[in-house]
Amino acid sequence: MDVKKIKRFLALLKAEVELDRVHKDIEYPEGFKESFERQKHFMGWINYQETWYIDEDNDPWKVILLKRPLVEDWHDVLREFVPVISPEGEIVETEEWERRSHSMK
Repeated sequence: MDVKKIKRFLALLKAEVELDRVHKDIEYPEGFKESFERQKHFMGWINYQETWYIDEDNDPWKVILLKRPLVEDWHDVLREFVPVISPEGEIVETEEWERRSHSMK
């Protein structure tokens, strides 16, 4: 199974927990869930991409700990390219918004 399919199944399992429902139309490979659940760094499906992830480069079946949630990395990337819309509706470049935010503290 390729990395993309593994990540898709993991995201679906997390969504099942978050939404408190089972995707009845999804057939997970036999033993898929258990292969992750029994690993040392597995911390529950709700924590996928929050506290744990997979070792994409070496072994996508291996659970590794994250230093910070993946969404925070994504937000860092967005901050580089997407301007901020202030509460007043003004479009502000990210650097300017950061300066303003720090000066308000």
